[in-house]
Amino acid sequence: MNQFSKPYIIFRIGKSYAILIENVKELLRERGWTQEKLGDEAGLRQETISYLLRGKNIPTLETVDKLSAAFNVSTVELLTDGALSDRTKEPTAPYSAKRNKEVVFTKYGKNSKISNVTITIPHHQRFRDEFIDFNFDKSKPKSGKPSSYANYMEYTFQNYYDNFGEVLDSFDRESPRKIDKLRNSPNLKEYNLNEGRFPNASIEAYHKFIESK
Repeated sequence: MNQFSKPYIIFRIGKSYAILIENVKELLRERGWTQEKLGDEAGLRQETISYLLRGKNIPTLETVDKLSAAFNVSTVELLTDGALSDRTKEPTAPYSAKRNKEVVFTKYGKNSKISNVTITIPHHQRFRDEFIDFNFDKSKPKSGKPSSYANYMEYTFQNYYDNFGEVLDSFDRESPRKIDKLRNSPNLKEYNLNEGRFPNASIEAYHKFIESK
């Protein structure tokens, strides 16, 4: 049983709420995270994070637990003044090392320094052919968009391997959900804008493609 049995009352009066806010801000700066990134890691809405940091939302104990898990610190550390500066740099809780690893999206493709993927994607040619056909609008003049989507998915599969060490099967129904781990990478967001939003559009199309199977 958690030491805090009344999740609302501990923050109503006293310094605990103010300490929580300052510690969360410190950890955001330390990680280089945005509020949106923290929301994704903790499974909380970005609005919840924003209200909390402005002192407009009294968090429940469940919320505090989610925040501590996202930052890989204990609940006590998150609620104690000065505890973060005294903590060791090594993880003290049994969370995966990958949880705190920042996802990096490498810029592959003709407009990038790295043009080739290094992994063999299962069913690559079959996937490419079917994915292009799925995205080709036969009511409109032929364009290069479907083949571009296929190219960007190849780069995305490569990036998933680079970050998580797993070669995804392009026809596996779990693959779209796994690829979503890349979507909040600052690198991907920048790449997406530079490439005319094609990378993100290709991931959206991939979701629809797998759903159609």
